[in-house]
Amino acid sequence: MSEPSDENPAPAAQPPETELVEVVDAVETGDDSPMTWRVRKIADQSIYGPVNTEMLKEWANSAQIAPEDMIDESDDNWRPAPDIDFLEMIWQVKLPGGQVYGPTTVGTLREFINEGLVNEKTPATHAKTHQSLPLAALFAAVDFEKRRASRRRPMEANKSTASLAVEMAKDQHIRQLEEDLRELRKEHDALIHKFRQLSLQLQEGASKRPKIVRGPNNVAPPAE
Repeated sequence: MSEPSDENPAPAAQPPETELVEVVDAVETGDDSPMTWRVRKIADQSIYGPVNTEMLKEWANSAQIAPEDMIDESDDNWRPAPDIDFLEMIWQVKLPGGQVYGPTTVGTLREFINEGLVNEKTPATHAKTHQSLPLAALFAAVDFEKRRASRRRPMEANKSTASLAVEMAKDQHIRQLEEDLRELRKEHDALIHKFRQLSLQLQEGASKRPKIVRGPNNVAPPAE
């Protein structure tokens, strides 16, 4: 990609000791919203922007806005980037070494996959609901929701793409509980079967045991 313009350079965001940044151009996005958003990097306090809403989303989805960075809308009311709802910085992952990174966007997690920092089996955890699911399932849910949204009426298409992923995480948890219940039932049935077998063996043993005939005064006869 070409270098950014002097007016709207793209900020860089990367996890510690990891270079992920590919700077993007401030290209035309088709978004008519005013260029009011600014990003202040926590690392060196440098400020980027102003840019419009679509460009801010692009930065967030290309690993160029870190969870600690601050955002404002040309009013000096700086807020942590994850507090900007439309950026959907809501997912956390554990990086090599055990460090938890996030909350960040699905787009950033795709960049992490490309760089080999995580893999498709790495769990992603929703920062608010704490539901977890593998990255592969998260990406599949988001992609499916985008395809479905493109076929919806405009009002329906405004629903967050994260909602389906959260529902999938709940479904996965329910399926796991159901599987655990099935295993417990198998163990229960096996224990009941074993108990019945032991009971039968005890009954058979008792029936084969010779009876002792006692004489007067309840005294057993001497053994021959």
